[in-house]
Amino acid sequence: MQPREKLVLEFWDRSKELHINNNEYGDFANEFFSLLLKSDIKKGDLTSNFLIKKNRNISAYIAAKETGILAGLEEFNFLNRGLKIRQLKNDGDRIKSGEILLKLTGNAVKILERERTNLNLLQRMSGIATLTYNLNKKLNNKIRVAATRKNLWGLLDKKAVSIGGGLTHRLNLGDGIIIKDNHLKIIGYDFKKAINSVKNSSIYIEIEVENAEQALEAALIIRKSKGSNKNVHAVMLDKINPKEIKLIIQELKIRNLYEYVLLEASGNITPENLHEYSDCGVDIISMGCITNSAKALNMSMEIE
Repeated sequence: MQPREKLVLEFWDRSKELHINNNEYGDFANEFFSLLLKSDIKKGDLTSNFLIKKNRNISAYIAAKETGILAGLEEFNFLNRGLKIRQLKNDGDRIKSGEILLKLTGNAVKILERERTNLNLLQRMSGIATLTYNLNKKLNNKIRVAATRKNLWGLLDKKAVSIGGGLTHRLNLGDGIIIKDNHLKIIGYDFKKAINSVKNSSIYIEIEVENAEQALEAALIIRKSKGSNKNVHAVMLDKINPKEIKLIIQELKIRNLYEYVLLEASGNITPENLHEYSDCGVDIISMGCITNSAKALNMSMEIE
């Protein structure tokens, strides 16, 4: 792996933090699942409580109903503590319609009252992982796609992106600096003030630009501010078409600025135009559609 590739992962990937044994992720998952179950179960599963004896045990399985990438098993096991679970597949596996993914045994009421929440979890995370995987395939491994904060299920969505082979981007507003257009508007587009004001706040500093002039100005200020500090800087090329991005990168190299910044393409990038960005020279492509428009992967739960 080249030094620039290592910096890209250091800057945009936090997947190592997204596991249940990490306190921050584990606490988020616990609180989120508690909210989902509470909102769905309320005072109890009225139908199951009337029809099924409280001590009745059953076995069930969850099967795929279409092809995709499986995600969410670690979270499924965490959510269903107290039930006996036998995994037949693992996170990141490519699954096909009709394949059984896991089997679970335990209290019938508990299994039934969690059915929808369990399926929502696996279907959503697998849908995001599948879309991410397919987008990376379109890029032929030339470049990686990254998530944004345009998501519904927070860190769970970020975890699903990583299982699909994408990068997480920052996990929250405190996880690195991104100077966006609204920040710049408020301070009168003073790029020097913006970059120098945050240099001691985080190792990871990114600034959004909207045209070639801003990109070159930001890169020049970053080069001048480097000195002995350990900041890693990135420039987000927002809503800039691939042809213009190529010209910007060419100019950055001519002016000896390219090596001082990582480059992210973002804004108005869709699965339909993604291939146009694959050869434009950026280090990463971020796409909100990965987490806000992914189709759930179809699955079902059946009683044995």
